[in-house]
Amino acid sequence: MSVEMKVGLYRTMVRIRTFENAVRRLINEGQVHARFGLYTGQEAVAAGVCAHLGAGDQIGSTHRPLGHLIAKGCNPRLLMAELCGKRTGLNGGKAGPYHAFDPSVGALGANGIVGGSVPMAAGYALAHQLRGDRGVAVAFFGEGASNQGGVQETMNLAACWRLPLVLVCENSSPEVQRMLGHEIDYPQLSIERVSDRATAYGMPGSTQDGWEVLEVYEAAGKAVGRARGGGGPKLLEFRVHQIEGNLKGRLEAREDERTWCPIHRFRERLLTEGILSPEEDGRLREEERVAVEEAVEFAVRSLEPEPVDAFDHLFAGGGPI
Repeated sequence: MSVEMKVGLYRTMVRIRTFENAVRRLINEGQVHARFGLYTGQEAVAAGVCAHLGAGDQIGSTHRPLGHLIAKGCNPRLLMAELCGKRTGLNGGKAGPYHAFDPSVGALGANGIVGGSVPMAAGYALAHQLRGDRGVAVAFFGEGASNQGGVQETMNLAACWRLPLVLVCENSSPEVQRMLGHEIDYPQLSIERVSDRATAYGMPGSTQDGWEVLEVYEAAGKAVGRARGGGGPKLLEFRVHQIEGNLKGRLEAREDERTWCPIHRFRERLLTEGILSPEEDGRLREEERVAVEEAVEFAVRSLEPEPVDAFDHLFAGGGPI
């Protein structure tokens, strides 16, 4: 992997964390009128997976969407304005955090329904397959969503049709996850890894540490390459730690949490390998801070929608009654 790619992965993670810290501040200031899950501690997954995707590929996100949206290339200014419910937002202030999307970069959007984006992503994978354009769709979901019927049905269909779909499960509770049977009463039916389910559907699966961005990058690269080449879907499970993922949490991780912080871990590696100096790291972080503050200023100064705007961008009809 090139030095530029490593620095790019690090920058993406810093951008996500900086953006979410600003969102926390805006919530406390009453500028963002919504509660939603934040992505703190999972940045390596979004960065490592989306690094393999282009604007013509699609992702389906979750109720912790900001990391995925930023890594896929959403404009931070427009995304921040959307979170603030402004007319200048990605979706005119109508989508908010749970449904923000940007088709221009292949970000199909957040989803407030657990596992709801997985069947949707499969539809885009089918479109790529029918067009023969070598495009890929990625569906992000959590360990809880892996038990949803829609997710199970999608895995079965994707395997049967060999869709160019990469299923990415971000498992924040791997130490307690049990599926298919009680480990005492039915040990032969009990599995501890979400990726073990892949075998039942005739697709490959693997489990990696989601706090190691290079490990994520390598696993995602193989899965995306396989899908582009017509090899069909793959289920990737990444073990993650949600570090203060709630809206009222601290802005930075404590020292004892840095063991699991993907940004801290990768920064130490880059410094040790001489890829980044402390001065270069400081400049990079300052550049991202300035960019995010510009996004905040843009969002706060933007106008709110007018009541008549509710009739715009409808699938049918429109116009005031």
